[in-house]
Amino acid sequence: MWLNEEQCRRDIVDVGKMLYDRKLLIATDGNLSVRLSETELLITSSGFCKGRLTTDKITKVDMEGNILSGLKPARDIRMHLAVYKARPNAKAVVHAHPPIATGFAIAGVEFNSVTLPEILFSIGSIGVTEYATPTTEEVPKSVIKKLNEDLRCEALILANHGALTFGSDLMDAFYKMETLEMFLTATLVSKILGTENALTSDQVQRVWDLKG
Repeated sequence: MWLNEEQCRRDIVDVGKMLYDRKLLIATDGNLSVRLSETELLITSSGFCKGRLTTDKITKVDMEGNILSGLKPARDIRMHLAVYKARPNAKAVVHAHPPIATGFAIAGVEFNSVTLPEILFSIGSIGVTEYATPTTEEVPKSVIKKLNEDLRCEALILANHGALTFGSDLMDAFYKMETLEMFLTATLVSKILGTENALTSDQVQRVWDLKG
C-alpha cells in the first residue's frame, strides 16, 4: 500500500529538520526520498537546507529520474534510484553527512566484525562502497554492487562522501541513520580506548536467528 503524497511531503520536511537539528547534515548537504508508487517518488530539490525545507521544495520524479513536477532534484538522485532498483522493498532513502560516519568514509574502514547486536537488529550490516565521482554513473554502480554483494545491508558508508540508509518508510530510514552514527561514535571511542570486543560467530548467528 502506497502513502499519501501530501503526507509524504510533510514527512520529508519533518525528517529534514530532525537530521539538521541533530547535526547529521549541515547547510544544503544531504537528500531524502520517498517512493510514492511503482513509478513515482518524491525527492528533495537541489540546493536547499534540509533544516528549512518547505513542501514546495520537494520534487516528484519517475523511476528514471525524469521530473514530473517541481524544481531540479537533488544531485544525488541517481544514488536514490539505485537503491530502489537494488531493493524493490525499500520505500525511503536518507543520505546525510554525519561527522563520525563521514570520518569513517574518509578513512575507508571496513566492518569485518560485529561489536553491537543492536546493529544487526536495526540495520543488518554496514556496507562500504568503492569511491565514485559524485553525480556520475559511477555512483549508482558502486551502490548497486555493494547491495548485491550483501543482501542484509541496509546502511552504506559512501567512500569519501558520507552515509546512506533506507527502510520501510522515511522514519525507519532516519532511525537507521541515527543508529549508524551512534554505533560509529561508540566504535571510535573503543578504538581510542584500544579495545574492540567483537561478537563470536555463534553470538552473531543467534541474533540473526532471533531477527528471523
